[in-house]
Amino acid sequence: RGVAAEASKSSEESRFPKLAEIVAKRGELPFFSRAEVAKHKGPAGGPAGTEPYMILHNKVYDLTPLLGCHPGGDELLLTNAGMDATKEFELFEHSEKARVRRDQDMLVGELVPAERVDYGAEAGAEGAQGGGAKAEAGSELAKYLRFKLADGALALVGLYAYSLLQKRKPLPKLMYSRALRHWHLVMAAGIFTAVGSVQAAARSEGLAKKRWLQVHKQSGAAMLVALIFRVFARLNSGIPPRFPGHPAMMAIETASLRLFYVLCFVLPVSGIANEYFLKWAQGDDAENDRRAAQAMTVHKRVGQLFEYAWLPLHLGYTTAYHWSKGRGVVRKVSPFI
Repeated sequence: RGVAAEASKSSEESRFPKLAEIVAKRGELPFFSRAEVAKHKGPAGGPAGTEPYMILHNKVYDLTPLLGCHPGGDELLLTNAGMDATKEFELFEHSEKARVRRDQDMLVGELVPAERVDYGAEAGAEGAQGGGAKAEAGSELAKYLRFKLADGALALVGLYAYSLLQKRKPLPKLMYSRALRHWHLVMAAGIFTAVGSVQAAARSEGLAKKRWLQVHKQSGAAMLVALIFRVFARLNSGIPPRFPGHPAMMAIETASLRLFYVLCFVLPVSGIANEYFLKWAQGDDAENDRRAAQAMTVHKRVGQLFEYAWLPLHLGYTTAYHWSKGRGVVRKVSPFI
């Protein structure tokens, strides 16, 4: 058993020594073949011998304790049940805290020695065949292109700002300020980036899914900062008169605008709270996991409300209503007019 345990020590345990301590405390663990694990596809609560298992770094885990509280949802877990999901698991950079909890609560066995994979050697072989050099060259090219794109974007922003200063005209008092109208544009771009990236992530797998989720998180954090600047600009701007309409319609518009500020605050804050409790919060791990799950539930439900109710109402119905009356909805908020 001692030789087998040493042979099964993965690069994961080398990076996170606490995992080896947990395995040592557990003592003897049963061995599973890949064929045996493949029979464990779930669902949870099904017949004995079908509990959802997953292989990660040559260890076997029962996914049941994680169902209902995983940020990626149960579908992601059950889709990979019965399989070796090591590469997919590593794509999402799970923290040491998450790995420790996983081994404490879900570890049920190890793969038989003959069927284990040396992931470190596998990565080294890919590098020896030139994959590493190609990846490095590709990474350098991608980095160069990103810098050039950033330079180009900054130049365009500078030219646009210069053009605005040259053509600046006095604005009527009852008109949105230039700053507020530009923040309207920034918020609109952020909204469609956040919604589009989460939809793209839901339809992607592996590295593509990870990248789309990164875009979603970054756009959400940027939206929180933009919201603060928008509120400041709103308080220092002239406010144009409301479009005339039925009292009920005007009441709906007022409620929609107020709800917008609430939604744009709750969405990024709940996402940040989920990350905090999953990765950095100290104290009781079970309580932190519960809070992280609650934050993600709030994030998803508010996101659905935003995407499937607020956006169609605010940008669809109310905008179409005023447009049909010949009112300049775009002119009222556009920074380019």
